Amino acid sequence: MRFPKLKEAEFLERLNRFVGRIRIGGKEYTAYIRNTGRLPELLLSGNKVYVCERSSGKHPYEIILSEKNSTLVCIDSHITPKLFAENLNGHEIAFEPRFDSSRFDLLLDGRPVEVKSVNLVEDGIGLFPDAPTERGRKHIEKLIELSKRGFKPLVVFVVQREDAIAFSPNWKTDRAFSEALVRYVSRGLEVRAYRCTVSLEEIKLKDEIPIVLEERL
Repeated sequence: MRFPKLKEAEFLERLNRFVGRIRIGGKEYTAYIRNTGRLPELLLSGNKVYVCERSSGKHPYEIILSEKNSTLVCIDSHITPKLFAENLNGHEIAFEPRFDSSRFDLLLDGRPVEVKSVNLVEDGIGLFPDAPTERGRKHIEKLIELSKRGFKPLVVFVVQREDAIAFSPNWKTDRAFSEALVRYVSRGLEVRAYRCTVSLEEIKLKDEIPIVLEERL
């Protein structure tokens, strides 16, 4: 997936979940953040970020990438379903299917698929979530329910950076979500995790990485 033309900026502060303040060429601007996670290690005062110009809305820029220890991290959590779908040639795909009152990211050959954006990496392990997510837990529980009705759900975690060697649910941050994912897997349901290659021009899936479900003590 190609990025629009990006500019280097300095991140100053997060004003709320969706807006940050940045500096470009000595001038300060507001920038849209398309990610509701906390991202404290990425949206850090003085940190280097890369932004694109916006043609509409009250914020002139949007933050696309952050740089952490020379690693580029895509913080746009909305692109992950399309990023995963780019690699599904020859399959029947629909976006945002509804099952009862729940909406998922993809319908893949009749399978409900939920794709999660992973931005946090600690000691080489991609972790999700970086903040408690009741919505994420409910998605997993709904997929378990759908499996009892004959569906074959799939959960996909996309680590939007290259420095992860494995993925794990973030037990320390959200035990309820982590336990729900373990229950999901214990029923024989499928979960996958991928890491990405990220440049200033594009992001794409690189390869599949192992999943570690056990709590790290």
